[in-house]
Amino acid sequence: MAEKNETMNEIAHEITYRRYLLSKDDAKFMFKDIGIAEYIVLHYICEHTESDSIYSGRIYLSEISEKLNLPIRKTSKLIREMNGKNLLNWDHDGDGKDGTYVTITEHGMNVYEETDSKLRDFYSNVLKKIGKEKIVQLLQLMKEFDSVMRTELEKMEENNETDE
Repeated sequence: MAEKNETMNEIAHEITYRRYLLSKDDAKFMFKDIGIAEYIVLHYICEHTESDSIYSGRIYLSEISEKLNLPIRKTSKLIREMNGKNLLNWDHDGDGKDGTYVTITEHGMNVYEETDSKLRDFYSNVLKKIGKEKIVQLLQLMKEFDSVMRTELEKMEENNETDE
């Protein structure tokens, strides 16, 4: 039994450590002007704009919040910061009760394209060394891992709410 707990401790630590390494700011040269969350928002806007011309490049705050898995309050703070860096413009439909949306600025598009180019070059080299099949398998496992972790975290939150 002690061996099983020791193995679980090692696994828990290694998972936590690997997630830390993935998210820590090692790649400063790629994210010189923006953070990772800002890049994700810009990418999502560009991707959405290309696939859906109906909304004229508008993305609603609620969509960004869902994509980033963040509460609206934190998403608003991020968007406000991005607006301050002239990466995005934000506006409201009607009197503001109908929805808040953002559009990418020309500066935001330039920063996004520069960052995206660096990322593509970097990951192209990584892919050559590891192989496409392994990368695809890793990404599939990461999605599954994230889904299971999110479910477990939700269960823990529900249990905490019922314990109080």
